Amino acid sequence: MIAAAAVPAAGQQLADRVDYLDGWRGLAIVLVLQSHFLPSHAIDSGQLGVDIFFCLSGLLMSNLLFVKRVSLVHFYKRRISRILPAFLLFITVVYGLAAWAGIGRGWNEIAASALFLRTYLPAQPDIWSTGLPIGHLWSLNVEEHSYVFLSLLTLVAVLRKREAWVLAAVSAVTMGLYYVYETNPRIAATSFEIRTEIAASFLLVSAGYFLVKHRVAPYVRPWMPLLALGLAVPGYLPHAHWWVSAIVSPLALAFCVNHLAVTPTAVRQALAAWPLRQMGIWSYSIYLWQQPFYDYKASFPAGLAVVGALLTGLASFYLFENPCRDWINKRW
Repeated sequence: MIAAAAVPAAGQQLADRVDYLDGWRGLAIVLVLQSHFLPSHAIDSGQLGVDIFFCLSGLLMSNLLFVKRVSLVHFYKRRISRILPAFLLFITVVYGLAAWAGIGRGWNEIAASALFLRTYLPAQPDIWSTGLPIGHLWSLNVEEHSYVFLSLLTLVAVLRKREAWVLAAVSAVTMGLYYVYETNPRIAATSFEIRTEIAASFLLVSAGYFLVKHRVAPYVRPWMPLLALGLAVPGYLPHAHWWVSAIVSPLALAFCVNHLAVTPTAVRQALAAWPLRQMGIWSYSIYLWQQPFYDYKASFPAGLAVVGALLTGLASFYLFENPCRDWINKRW
């Protein structure tokens, strides 16, 4: 485990588990839950939570693929063991119950969901209009598409040690596409903000910045990551200008998460505290299973929907996600 205040230099690897980064992931899922079950019209905290997670994911994937240079076999084994079992269980339950209730979907839609393509296929009904609690899977689609892109980048020998430049260029393209879609709604897909060519900017910016942050780190002071987080927030306010949401927020959040190690001790201790850290560990199962409770929360007595989401997420983690991951990693 790296020291709490350590700043990884060029080529230095992150530890496999850092408590305050688990807490950062926990903060992300708490914001999503708050947005769904105690919503506020003052800020889109759910989207902020998703983007907080994207930035952390970019940092971690960049470390694995471009610094540690883990083999792609190992990389995908870990991703499969982490993601697929609980995801396939969720898909099976959702589409199985839909078929049982007489609102079954075609195999093309089921296949698109299982292959992380539902954000794009079929175009109608879109992922928000299926009548099923799968809308949140857009962010998982973005994650998986980004994993594939980052892993393929490691295979291009001529780009080795130049990945930061590639990621910066691709991030600039995603930001430019945001402007194109925002100003030309006729060519923009419905809810274009959730499509990978737009939403991946947070992950890609963070992944690229991780590779060059050692050049900036000597000048970073403890208050700067907190200021960056504050600068990111206006992008989630109602009627935020496109350039704040598409440019300022990704850059600010990427800077914040990449420099969490130098934030004041009290901040890191708060993130590493048991409640947030455990929420981070449980976050994937909670993320998957909270959506049905959110979509149908009007059917529950007040306050019980979020309780159901948490309990179902915990059951998924301890009874399925964690055992499956351990089983796969031990036998593969």
